[in-house]
Amino acid sequence: MKNNLLSRLTDEGKKFFNGGMIFFFSATIVNLGNYLFNLVLGRWLGPASFSDLSIIITLFLIVIFFAATLQTITARFSAIYTSNNDLEKIARLRKTMLNWAWGFGVFLLLIFSLGASFWQNFFHTQSSHLFIIFGMGLPFYLAQGVNRGVLQGQARFKALSLSYQAEMWTRLITGVGFAWLGWGTIGAVFGLTLSFVATWLASERAKNGLPSAQSIPFRDQKSIFSYSGGVSLTYLSQIIITNSDIIIAKHFFPAEVAGQYAALALIGRVIYFATWAITTTLFPIIAQRHQSGKSHIQLLRFGLALVFSLSIGTLFLTWAIPEEIVNALFGSAYVAIAPLLWRYVIAAALYSLANVFISYQLALGIKIGGIIALFAGLVQIAVLWNWHTSLEEIVDAQIIIMASLLSLLFIKSMEKKLKTYLKVLKSILYRNSLLNLHEN
Repeated sequence: MKNNLLSRLTDEGKKFFNGGMIFFFSATIVNLGNYLFNLVLGRWLGPASFSDLSIIITLFLIVIFFAATLQTITARFSAIYTSNNDLEKIARLRKTMLNWAWGFGVFLLLIFSLGASFWQNFFHTQSSHLFIIFGMGLPFYLAQGVNRGVLQGQARFKALSLSYQAEMWTRLITGVGFAWLGWGTIGAVFGLTLSFVATWLASERAKNGLPSAQSIPFRDQKSIFSYSGGVSLTYLSQIIITNSDIIIAKHFFPAEVAGQYAALALIGRVIYFATWAITTTLFPIIAQRHQSGKSHIQLLRFGLALVFSLSIGTLFLTWAIPEEIVNALFGSAYVAIAPLLWRYVIAAALYSLANVFISYQLALGIKIGGIIALFAGLVQIAVLWNWHTSLEEIVDAQIIIMASLLSLLFIKSMEKKLKTYLKVLKSILYRNSLLNLHEN
């Protein structure tokens, strides 16, 4: 029995460390490339023009909400069907989710294209063309989210890594290249849009090995709709928490200050993007173990330990040499944000730890984490909208809100154990009271 257990652990270890670690290292390269894209353009464009680009990138991160929702739904059900070796159901799932993706992608294209003038006035950008160019790539980006979900659910991490590499390198080469040719922010956004098409083409490998299939009839999509509610809440909260501060800063502060804050957020969130690969890799493994009735709590602990370790290292660096980091990454025009850097990292680290809890619950089909996070996101919007006299105030408010979110999620995860402890304590107190009465 012991040998069988070791054998199972070895097999799962190989699955994680062979494919999962390839994806982890690939994701690290992708994050570095995306950072380089922002760093180079931040230096070339200057704070004011960079604030225009940052708002497009922020809108892109909001759109990721829809793509990530589609990806997570597809990934969980693909993981379940993979554990049952049912390729027919995976193919039908992919067909169904692609119908949703293309339809909603066209809807978003119309929102950004037809409303370009409104978005320009609201965000005070120099051109409305930014929103039209950005909108053209959105149908492709949502469709690739479905393909990535299939790859993730099947633990095909090499193919999944390729889609992220295609996105990053296309964005970096074309976006920086067009800006270097003199196209400025327009060129950078055009490169961003081209990266959406590139990653969709790369992610089409998801259909390899799958049979031809029709979409799932609408009447049979109940389980998908049920699960999609919790996923939508989770990613909506994620988008609100990670982007509302930048949008509010862009709306209320001068362009130069808003650009500096965008740089602060970009540096401070390095921990969040670095640990994203951990939750992405663990998600299908947790879902498959849960479906098979195997233990999975150790994977939660493993994820939390990794995120905590990376957070401590990042916090120390941003506390010890903040000015050097800002100067090296963005230049002297952004050095005013240096004193706030370690404080922003605290907020980002707290949310990264909270996100491990939320992702773990999603893999199990539990929705409560997403509901709690959404509430925290709405509180963040209300607080920052009403109290934004300085960048310091915005950062400190986020630390308090993220600490509260993490505490609530921890308490919720410990709910069963706490109830058990309370029952034991109650029985001990009751027994002691009976003994006292007996002695009296």
